[in-house]
Amino acid sequence: MEPRYFEDWKVGDRIETLGRTVGDAEISQFVALGGFFEELFINQPYVEKSSLYPKRFAPGALTFAFTEGLIILTGCIHGVGLALMSVDNMTFKRPLFAGDTMRVVVEVIETRESSRPDRGVVTFRHTVLNQNDEEVMQCAVKRMLRRRTAG
Repeated sequence: MEPRYFEDWKVGDRIETLGRTVGDAEISQFVALGGFFEELFINQPYVEKSSLYPKRFAPGALTFAFTEGLIILTGCIHGVGLALMSVDNMTFKRPLFAGDTMRVVVEVIETRESSRPDRGVVTFRHTVLNQNDEEVMQCAVKRMLRRRTAG
């Protein structure tokens, strides 16, 4: 996909990312790198005995990180993304398990001019779905994007 400048996005526009399967090793690496040393993420017997879920799942922060990676992979913000301004109303509907394949549906929910003529702000709804089309996570992401033309 070609980069999409501020004025290329309209409320209601939707794109969908490729899918990616989440590996157990990736969860381990993220847990170690981020210091997420919680029994739920490092101790399989604990998960099997005491968790709400019988198998290993990704921390929510990893789910969001994978979401951002998949969106960047589309190419839609390459060279035009200036800032990730906010992430609001992040909700998790179900875990993202090792072995799940996730994808992101991105929908424009608001656009607004900036006080500077070379940029604008687009708010997107990110909906993460698993391989069964079940909603895993949803949030609103506000990005500052470069304009094609100033003003």
